[in-house]
Amino acid sequence: MSEKAEREKTSADYLKTLEEVKSQYQQYVEVSELYALPTRKETPVVHPQPPSLEHPLTTDTIRVKQKG
Repeated sequence: MSEKAEREKTSADYLKTLEEVKSQYQQYVEVSELYALPTRKETPVVHPQPPSLEHPLTTDTIRVKQKG
């Protein structure tokens, strides 16, 4: 086999390998999208209001729990 023919065969094999790798990578990208985690939504920070007459912290009552 001549050196030129051998180089052409090697180049053809190399191009064929590149096409196969490209195809496999495309499959990898498609499959990896299935496992993509959803992005985390940040919950808004709720700042509690200070107690007021309309919304006191207690009801100013006492409850006694009885047995039985």
